[in-house]
Amino acid sequence: MELSRMTTPAFRRGSTALHLGNSNAPTPDVRVFGMPVSGWRGASGWGGGGGLSDVQFEKALASGLARSAIGGHGGVAMDRTFLIVSTLLAAIGGVLGMMSVHRGIRSRWTVIWMVAAFACQIGFLSVRGEARGACPLRDLGEILAFLGWSLTLFYLVVGPPYRLSLLGVFTAPVVVVFQVAALIPGVLGLDPLRATGTDSWRETHAAMSVLSYGALALAGVAGVMFLVLDHQLKEHHLKSGLFRNLPPVRELLQSMMRLLWIGCGLLTIGIVAGFLMPRTGGMGHLIAAVATWLGYALLMTVKSLRGLTGRRMALASVGLFLGSLTVFAFV
Repeated sequence: MELSRMTTPAFRRGSTALHLGNSNAPTPDVRVFGMPVSGWRGASGWGGGGGLSDVQFEKALASGLARSAIGGHGGVAMDRTFLIVSTLLAAIGGVLGMMSVHRGIRSRWTVIWMVAAFACQIGFLSVRGEARGACPLRDLGEILAFLGWSLTLFYLVVGPPYRLSLLGVFTAPVVVVFQVAALIPGVLGLDPLRATGTDSWRETHAAMSVLSYGALALAGVAGVMFLVLDHQLKEHHLKSGLFRNLPPVRELLQSMMRLLWIGCGLLTIGIVAGFLMPRTGGMGHLIAAVATWLGYALLMTVKSLRGLTGRRMALASVGLFLGSLTVFAFV
């Protein structure tokens, strides 16, 4: 049935079984898509009074349609199923990869597990986006899941092509942490409301900002790998399986710089779009994003003009990313 017909007075009269001429008669418990609409009272005073207004009725109906699109309340909804499966696949890839590294074996299975996890992440975002009717970045759970997808995307783009297959062993746990946090009850909305109107600048701001965090997170992961390699060299653990599988220092630093430039570029686009979008709330998250951009811009400037040792660059990449996570306190 078309939404325009479902929101007409005739549909509402029929769906709520209105008792005309008897305002004291009990109103039956009528539900639309599992949501109670009994006692609805429009502008003309139909129903038992004290119920939903016209706008509230249409919002409840839109919420019901969105919930129907993602599977309703029966069992685990399709979107969460995709997210749970992708989390398990990333966890399996990370554990098996670490076991291979411990034995001194370089295995490509981690890449395969991460590709499978990436496919499930796309499934989650597709189902959630269909329910939202917009880019699924409307609650903290969606942002964390999108961040996990972005991190996996950049790993698949940067890792295997640049002989950094071990990067997946370090990336998988971070993806698991983000997505487990998204699955905590109350973080990911169970009934995503369909967007009634979208703004291109707002969508660009949200998508580019979170996408940039994926690149910056992977730069932080590469920084951790560099610090591990540096520690192995200083402790003379040259025969360990981890050391034999770690990429050369030069490749790690090049990948780190490449990811930092990409992340800063995407974040720049996100911030510009944020200033151009219509603002309906506070600017706390935008101020935090600008502070993050300034920190990375300072790092890149110092690196270009004066130079930094690999260890300091790695520490700065990790520290800046951990500090940038404060932006989620304003979401």
